[in-house]
Amino acid sequence: MGAISSCNSASDIILNSDVVHVAFGVDTNYFRGMGVNITSIVKNNPDMVFIFHVFAFSITDDSRRRLEELERSCNTSIVIHLLHTDILSEFSQFPCFSQHPLGTFVRILIPNLLHGITDKVLYLDADILCMGKIQDLLSVEMKNCIAAVVHDELETTVKTQVAALHLQHHEYFNAGVMYIDVNNWVANDIQNKALIILSTQELRFADQDALNVVLNGHTKFIDEKWNYRYHLVDFLSKGGTRLNVTEPFVFMHFTGPVKPWQAWCLHEAKSIFIEYQLMSSWADMPLDQPKSTRELKLFSKFLIKQHRVAEGVGWHMKYLWMKFIHDVKKYTKS
Repeated sequence: MGAISSCNSASDIILNSDVVHVAFGVDTNYFRGMGVNITSIVKNNPDMVFIFHVFAFSITDDSRRRLEELERSCNTSIVIHLLHTDILSEFSQFPCFSQHPLGTFVRILIPNLLHGITDKVLYLDADILCMGKIQDLLSVEMKNCIAAVVHDELETTVKTQVAALHLQHHEYFNAGVMYIDVNNWVANDIQNKALIILSTQELRFADQDALNVVLNGHTKFIDEKWNYRYHLVDFLSKGGTRLNVTEPFVFMHFTGPVKPWQAWCLHEAKSIFIEYQLMSSWADMPLDQPKSTRELKLFSKFLIKQHRVAEGVGWHMKYLWMKFIHDVKKYTKS
């Protein structure tokens, strides 16, 4: 069995400098976010020609149908690449491959899988919305760099991870947006080096840490507008509901446990997300309800912070009940 199978004709994927290749690595929970992300890119860049590459280890019939519908409605190209687990067989004996879902490793694999198809690829996490033109990003001078990236949080993540990973160049990037020179990536064996790091070291941020180690000194840092991280839980935990943006941005990246496609995201970002969702083939899909004890607890906290105390107490009771059931099951198993 091969490592990858594409669901579209190979003749549709051509090496063409006028085409912008955008890639995603997703699991079941992120197809909706990715679909809305694609919609936002196309709607804000109507004069550009895109091929969107979707890499996943599995896909439901519903997600496949929605992607095909999106391809038609947006008049764009979406190529589904189904990965087989044997693509990682060389590293499967290492503990990290049982500790992390397979989706953790996908973005490390993408450039090699697109080698010979495109010279450059824009990798994006699924939990991003495009709010503007991306042409300037594609014009970034890469020279001998392997990827154009954006610093992670300078006062927190960058400080801790530069020290923890012993990075010679005191730089640390967020891997949610990477504009990658595919040929340089392959020539420098980044995939293999990153997988070895991921397999043999204890890492706080898994694949992102591994990529920072092997790409250290080989990246070009670009403006924050290309990966504007917005940690919704921070604002909601303080009772904030409005979009608090101090600088213009193109890609807004919703980092953290709260996403705008969740019904319990009591923030203006949810309304913005819904606007794009209604233009996508996920228009009929209801927002996600809180499912886990963590989500129930966060939802109750957000409600109380917004002075909706009775509702907050009600959801907190649901959280306590679910936690009780979970603890009972855990106790009986032990």
